[in-house]
Amino acid sequence: MVHPDSPHYYPGTLGNVPVAVNFHAGSHYVALKLLEGYLPTDKIKVVHYGSPQHRFEALMNREVEAAAVMEPYIALAEKLGCRALCEGHYLGAENASDDMDEETFNAINRAVAKAIDLINADKRKFLHYLIDEPRFAPLAAKWGGLTPEDFHLPRLRYTKQAPYTDEIVADTYHWMVRWNLLDQSVCATDLVDNRLAEPAAAPADD
Repeated sequence: MVHPDSPHYYPGTLGNVPVAVNFHAGSHYVALKLLEGYLPTDKIKVVHYGSPQHRFEALMNREVEAAAVMEPYIALAEKLGCRALCEGHYLGAENASDDMDEETFNAINRAVAKAIDLINADKRKFLHYLIDEPRFAPLAAKWGGLTPEDFHLPRLRYTKQAPYTDEIVADTYHWMVRWNLLDQSVCATDLVDNRLAEPAAAPADD
């Protein structure tokens, strides 16, 4: 996204322009994937600004010309007149430590699956959880506040868990190696445990 008075209306003009991201996180990877469709590699200049809040504030304070942000920061930025030059989506995942028992992990995934159904049935009903999030609420208040009506609902996408295909794992591995985000000597199968928790539709009483 760019601030309201930015001269940029198209991602192809962001060559050699610093774009705020959080290194080695979703905003970093998505920014690279989006910009490489418009710019040669040597003209893509991502800079580390850390958390979504820091990236949003850097954008609004004109410390950077552009920033990669996620919801609810997108909705707040748009309400303040900022423009989205390009948009992408990435997969989230439920992670667990090695010492978590299988029953607990499956219960968590069943709860997540139920939440997905509830959210998709009425997305606006649950947006207050994003707005009231303790790290976001004070920032939103500082910049004039945010309401559920300010969100573009099709941007919010929630889907049930599914295993990564071998093709997705291989493509992602080679992409990360090409960007020097991963050492080529590492084997992709060492990084991805592709087991799927028990089916979300399984009966449960929790």
